[in-house]
Amino acid sequence: MRSARTFSLLAAATLLSGWLAGATLERSAVVMRVWQTLGLKPWVHFDHGAVLGTGFTLEGFVGVAAAALIFAAAASAIFDRESERETPISLIIAGVASVLGLMFTAKAVSLLQLLAASPAAPDLRPLFYQYLIWGVDFRAAAAAITFVAVVWALLSMRVSGPAGKPGAAEAPAE
Repeated sequence: MRSARTFSLLAAATLLSGWLAGATLERSAVVMRVWQTLGLKPWVHFDHGAVLGTGFTLEGFVGVAAAALIFAAAASAIFDRESERETPISLIIAGVASVLGLMFTAKAVSLLQLLAASPAAPDLRPLFYQYLIWGVDFRAAAAAITFVAVVWALLSMRVSGPAGKPGAAEAPAE
């Protein structure tokens, strides 16, 4: 059985990781493909304003907050008094995938800073495709794996109610 604290942390992590997964998958499947057809020069101007501005701050905050909540839920699951004191594999997968997502984000930011330092490069394709792989596709995959893992963890939880009474999510013993 898990505590309501663990459940609440995991529910919050699910919301944030779901938002992040949706945003990154939409960017991977739709937005970047449109930029490929519109051209790389307009992408540079858009990306400089959107990603390095508000987008970086918002997505960075959501990514770090989701990872922190996942690790807090894992720690809470370990310290739950009535549980078997082991972290579910789904939380381990979610933690690893969220850290990978943050690492891919750091790589993407370094690529965008390189672009900002020399926006007049004659051929933007290599930088665009590196960003597409590291900053979009790999990040989207990590975010999707994180979201699936936290949903898996959330659905597999049995929550204890107040004062050790079984919660509504627990099946009656036969």
